[in-house]
Amino acid sequence: MKVEERYPVSPLWRGRKLLLMLSGAASLLIAFLLIPLITLIRAVPPNEFVGAITDPEAVRAVILSLASGALAATIATVLGVPLGYILSRSEFRGKRLVEGLLDLPLVMPHSVAGIAVLLAYNSRSPVGSVLMDLGIRLEDSFWGIVAAMTFVSAPFAVNFAREGFSSVDIGLEYVARSLGAGPVKMFFTISLPLAIRGVITGWLMTLARAISEMGAVMIVAYHPTVGSVLVYEWFTTRGLRAAAALSLVLLLASLGVLAGLRAVRWSGGALRE
Repeated sequence: MKVEERYPVSPLWRGRKLLLMLSGAASLLIAFLLIPLITLIRAVPPNEFVGAITDPEAVRAVILSLASGALAATIATVLGVPLGYILSRSEFRGKRLVEGLLDLPLVMPHSVAGIAVLLAYNSRSPVGSVLMDLGIRLEDSFWGIVAAMTFVSAPFAVNFAREGFSSVDIGLEYVARSLGAGPVKMFFTISLPLAIRGVITGWLMTLARAISEMGAVMIVAYHPTVGSVLVYEWFTTRGLRAAAALSLVLLLASLGVLAGLRAVRWSGGALRE
């Protein structure tokens, strides 16, 4: 297969002047994004970085961020995959409203998200009192961190799962049903395996969003302190240099998640070829 057939070239690219204009605008955005990252890396001396990754408080905060983020991503994925499947396969009254409400946590201010979660699930609220009976208290607790992270990041799990299921040919599901497979067997043997790349991508995106959250987590559960909150705390108590060192540690953790995301997408592309 020719390169032109796989990657068709737009006629716009044949105009040199337009190409230069678009490239110039794109370069400005890329530079705007790269300059702060490069500056952060260059601003942290090796001894400061080593000090950050060996500081017991920082280690606990980063581990807590990853653990709570992974749990939040798992909860959002387990509960979000069924919703993603329903949205991809069903038309019902109020579907657009459900989709709009689902995306609302992505656009609302982080502090507002934290206030909403705290009001809804604090130990004196109707739902929170039930959780208290189960031994789960949200204020200043690990579960509060997970709740705040899940609230702001769950839309990623649902949306990517929905895209994954939408990419699955519905005809395959009909074939499975015609061969005697029940709805449950069809879902777990046909639909879910074929959509698994979207589900995994959603989990990784949810994890990335969860570990980057600060505003909602600070309001619901300032303690125990996660990495993003500790960066702010170090900035106000130890200064910019210490906060930059811890920021670099979290940046590397984020790059690890990004590498996993790229690997999933690359493997999907390789499978299609």
